[in-house]
Amino acid sequence: MTATTTATNALHAPATTPGRERLIIGAVMLALFMAALEQTIVGPAMGDIAADLGGGALLSWVPTAYLLAATASSPILGALADLRGRRFALFICVGLFLAGSLLAALASNLPMLIAARVVQGAGAGGLTALPFVVIADRVPMSRRAGYSAYISTIYAAASLFGPVAGGFLSDYVHWSAIFWINVPLSLVVLAAIALLFKDEADAKVRPIDFIGAALLIGGTTTSVLALNGFTGVSASPLPAGTWLVAAVLFWCGFGWRMLRAAAPLVPLQILTEPTILLCALGLLCCQGSNIGMAVYLPLYYQHQFGFSASQAGFAILGLLGGIMSGAYLPPRLLLLNPAYKPMVIAAASVALVGALALTAVLALTPTLVGVEIASIAMGLGIGCAYPVFTLATQNAAGAARMGAALGVLGFMRAMGGTIGVASVGAAAVASGLTSTAAGVAVAPTGLPMWTISLVAAGLLSVCVLALSCLPPRALEGFAPER
Repeated sequence: MTATTTATNALHAPATTPGRERLIIGAVMLALFMAALEQTIVGPAMGDIAADLGGGALLSWVPTAYLLAATASSPILGALADLRGRRFALFICVGLFLAGSLLAALASNLPMLIAARVVQGAGAGGLTALPFVVIADRVPMSRRAGYSAYISTIYAAASLFGPVAGGFLSDYVHWSAIFWINVPLSLVVLAAIALLFKDEADAKVRPIDFIGAALLIGGTTTSVLALNGFTGVSASPLPAGTWLVAAVLFWCGFGWRMLRAAAPLVPLQILTEPTILLCALGLLCCQGSNIGMAVYLPLYYQHQFGFSASQAGFAILGLLGGIMSGAYLPPRLLLLNPAYKPMVIAAASVALVGALALTAVLALTPTLVGVEIASIAMGLGIGCAYPVFTLATQNAAGAARMGAALGVLGFMRAMGGTIGVASVGAAAVASGLTSTAAGVAVAPTGLPMWTISLVAAGLLSVCVLALSCLPPRALEGFAPER
């Protein structure tokens, strides 16, 4: 056995009792749920926030600031977990999230709330990446697919529960309650980290590439601002072209830094590993399709079928239920064959067929049954692919680069959501979907409404193409337990 293999096995072997390990994993999953919930819980409270703090162009930055900060911080905090240890990185993430939540709950004006959301989002970026790292450290490969399925369920549950909780708290308590609820939950997670993480006292300390981190933040921020500008949803005073030029410069600088730095923020082995890059691209496309349709398909239900907001929320359960169900297939299928490439290509293909079928239904015979069946098929494919992206990345990264690799995956997940909302939203705006009342027919003035699902199909086409280029590998150590 090589020294590298020995070190990897040592890192992945549980250092505490099974009961304590379950508590640790439960704590990081609670942290993940908090971060995912904050993506959707704010929406129903925006009207009350505007009434108290003012609206205007700055209002759209309340959700955008959170997503931007989470996108930029995910690879940074993932790399920090490799450089300073999981325990230290988790303290930083939960601390930032707690501080941001407190500042947001106490905000007396809109700029203060937006600044608080930046702090909160910075912590959330790590909370969406580090649970995968903690699970990889403590759970053998043969059982990780099950935990990845649980995480997919957490995301879907947050997508469902967030709008309901946000509306209830805003109507019956106060909009600040959507931030106050994070305080006790964050304290529970902090206590769990302090009491249960006892196996990293001797973590090796290495330098942090602050210049690379700054360039990454600049590249991410300007890229999102450029995308929002080109799709017509930006509140920035600068034109989209200006942000695009800035984004290109920042990303070129980041690439130069990764080549020249003695200890780059993201190791070059991560950036040049085909499996990690292709899985990250596949995740971006699946997440973009998922989030884009989850946001705008309910508007279609309201417009086409005259549904209320709550009825549309229930109708989207077809898509979300398909995602939750699909996530539980890989643990069984990989036990039969740990060579994951055929399965993930098949899953992405099912999702693509579902998206194309949804496009055909919306364009030709827009019936509720047809929309639901196509949405379920699309969700099943996306849900089945999600765990495989994580497992394949863990398999390719190795223990020493696990945090950085999963940080990149978290970054691409966040970017996928941003790209999906922006691109599907652009089609929704061009078709008039966002400006029509439920059940009211309008003359077509731009794109037809079925283009919202065509955008999702385009993203999934890129996903299938990327996954077809995956190296044919099998998951190491993935075999039925005896």
